[in-house]
Amino acid sequence: MYYLDHLSIEGFRNYQHQKLRFHPCLNILVGENAQGKTNLLESIFYLSVNRSFRTRKDHELVNFKSPFFVLKGSFIKDEFKHQIQVNYQQNNRLKVMVNNNHVNRYDLMQNYPVVVFSPDDLQIISDGPSIRRRFINLEASRLNPTYLKELRDYQRVLNQRNHVLKEKKSKAEIIDQLTPWDHPLTTLGVKLVRTRIEIIKDLEKEAQHFFNKITLSSESLALDYASTIQYIPDAEEMRKQYYQKLMVLRDQELKRFSTLIGPHLDDIKIFINGNDARRFSSQGQKRTAALALKMGEVSLFKQNNNLSPIILLDDVFSELDSERKAHLLDFISANAGQCIITTAVDLSKLMQNLSKEHKLLFVHQGSIIDETIRAGY
Repeated sequence: MYYLDHLSIEGFRNYQHQKLRFHPCLNILVGENAQGKTNLLESIFYLSVNRSFRTRKDHELVNFKSPFFVLKGSFIKDEFKHQIQVNYQQNNRLKVMVNNNHVNRYDLMQNYPVVVFSPDDLQIISDGPSIRRRFINLEASRLNPTYLKELRDYQRVLNQRNHVLKEKKSKAEIIDQLTPWDHPLTTLGVKLVRTRIEIIKDLEKEAQHFFNKITLSSESLALDYASTIQYIPDAEEMRKQYYQKLMVLRDQELKRFSTLIGPHLDDIKIFINGNDARRFSSQGQKRTAALALKMGEVSLFKQNNNLSPIILLDDVFSELDSERKAHLLDFISANAGQCIITTAVDLSKLMQNLSKEHKLLFVHQGSIIDETIRAGY
């Protein structure tokens, strides 16, 4: 079994000093809005992934009364305790330690799986392609050991190439400087696209299962990868065609000062009942689809790691009808892993059918003011 046992927070968001212990299965953070429930989930996600699910700027996570933050956690994995510590101080590199050994901040991404669902995940369905690219990049980086390195290498090549395109030099000079970057761009780009397509196919299958259950099979969910690169079964042939198209676009790139083809411009199309979910779905349908994608992630991490990931659900029950709440709780009960839920609404009636022992933690102004363990019914 895999779960977070202890957590210590110092100087993170509205938490100055907080220590707490979690139940191995189900934990419910109860409190009014703006008390720190989401911040607590964010600290757990940051401890596991070394990034926030709400902001890209680490300095925004520091408590206004502190110049730094420190997160410490004890993860129980395969009956062994793993101590993780993250130290952040502005203008200094993030320090990450596992069992008192310094590690790279990216080393944790695949080892301590956590899946979070928050109201902001509606953006995956509603917003532009960059949000969906960020979503698939993060999940692919956590599911595929080589993807993160390939993504970072591709981004470096892309940045260098775009820098050349912006230089004020003659056309011949620019083309001469672009040439060394064309082959690595196409090689890495093909690898990213092929990995994304594989993961999206797997994610679609798992998300469909949850979506069908929560909608009683009255609605359908489908995913499709929309690429600027034509998919070809043979990887080398795919790279050659990518390169050829890059050459065709050369003059346009010189005029627009940027690379006009590649995975940095791709998108994931999401369909509900055969229609583009971004344009033709209700808020409720979009929310259910976003939740299905996240529960699909849970299944993929479980298949990939042989461990059920820790599930973080932020204020999800306030946005679902009673029937869908019950289906979600059924999924949580069936899942063998740990789940941590935040809520500002009364779940007492819903919890009556919950068979698992669970822990309630009451949050007020950045502190846990009470906690209790309740037996399952």
